[in-house]
Amino acid sequence: MTAALAHYLDVATRFQAAPEQASAPQWLKRLRADALGHFERQGLPTTRDEAWKYSRLGAIAEGAFIPRTDVPRDSAHLSAVVARLGLPGPRLVFVDGRLAPELSSVAGLPRGLTLKPLRDAVREDGELLESLLGQRALANEHAFTALNAALLEEGVLLRLAPGALSEVPVQVVFLTRGDAPVLSSPRILVVAGESSEATLVETYASAGPAGSAATFTNAVTEVTLGDNASLHHYKLQVEADAALHVGALHARQGRDSRFASHAFAFGGDMARNEVHAAFAGEGGDATLNGLYVGQGAQHLDNRTALDHAVPRCTSRELYKGVLDGHSRGTFHGLIRVRQDAQRTDSRQQNRNLLLSESAQADARPQLEIFADDVKCAHGAAVGRLDAQALFYLRSRGVPQAEAERLLTYAFAREVVEAVPAGPVRANIEALLASRLPGAAQREVTA
Repeated sequence: MTAALAHYLDVATRFQAAPEQASAPQWLKRLRADALGHFERQGLPTTRDEAWKYSRLGAIAEGAFIPRTDVPRDSAHLSAVVARLGLPGPRLVFVDGRLAPELSSVAGLPRGLTLKPLRDAVREDGELLESLLGQRALANEHAFTALNAALLEEGVLLRLAPGALSEVPVQVVFLTRGDAPVLSSPRILVVAGESSEATLVETYASAGPAGSAATFTNAVTEVTLGDNASLHHYKLQVEADAALHVGALHARQGRDSRFASHAFAFGGDMARNEVHAAFAGEGGDATLNGLYVGQGAQHLDNRTALDHAVPRCTSRELYKGVLDGHSRGTFHGLIRVRQDAQRTDSRQQNRNLLLSESAQADARPQLEIFADDVKCAHGAAVGRLDAQALFYLRSRGVPQAEAERLLTYAFAREVVEAVPAGPVRANIEALLASRLPGAAQREVTA
């Protein structure tokens, strides 16, 4: 057993044995205990594991990260960070993995929507949680999912009644202060009833000064969409330079449901984002879009999986990377079309723009097709700024840095403009602008 595995096993064991966990319901204790067993059997992944071949996990293995136990208090500083990140509408805010009630507000929730901390949901919606938690994100298949489940306590339940409609985005914000090597394990559960529709924005950011200590966020989101339900999901990851982030989203789609995932990774020393969508009913539609922008020595890892298990479903996927300095971006996208999934229509693209000689991009699009009446395609490309376009701008008097900035934004624009116009897109555009070549680098900190 490695020292790293022993450390995380000790952290989870101490958490489960803590006196304050004695009152947890038996089903939750079993879920945690089973997950801890799966984590011990699997161990921390390494680059020898095919699924983690390109991931840089040394800092997670070497760090002595532990969960925070104190409840965060509101401060002018934290309030300012939330205001800068936040959008109009209801939100729950967590600081170092702990709910911050004074920064949260569920006022203005539309009729039929429930947004509550997972702690409250365990007491009030135990039967629902027992039937769904851990059913999409399987602890026996993913070591970090198992670790998240072994430490399961804080998080969010978003529940939509049949026919419920929310025109205002619902937000969950996870902040890290960077004053200690904290391990955060948020779990988000989304249950969308038949013909319901909502927008969920997950934001991960830092609220500490530049040069803050490394933190480790290990997040899991599970989504269940009923027939004809619709969810637009946005993930914004803008954590500090030393932050480590592993996140996985698992969605199960009912008949004629619509799921759109838009993942934006701008921060962190190492950040891995996974999106898994499975069609469980005919006529479903899934859109997976992503943009990752790396600088310095950042490592941004992206992995997607679309499971076409039933007929007449459509999926579209576009991931783009912008990589500068010594950064590295990776993409591994799998589309699986099972034997009975006739009349599947699926497209996947990954494109990468390298802005320096030292930047690296790894692209691995993958199709597994076991049906014959399908329309499927995939592709990947890695390149540099168009020399002719750059020369054209320079010949019209545009300075070099601004010309590079314009062309880089034009490359990223396709992913950004897939987000409907409104406050969510405006927020994304502002974050992207701070990361483009020639821009003064602005962390989301005070």
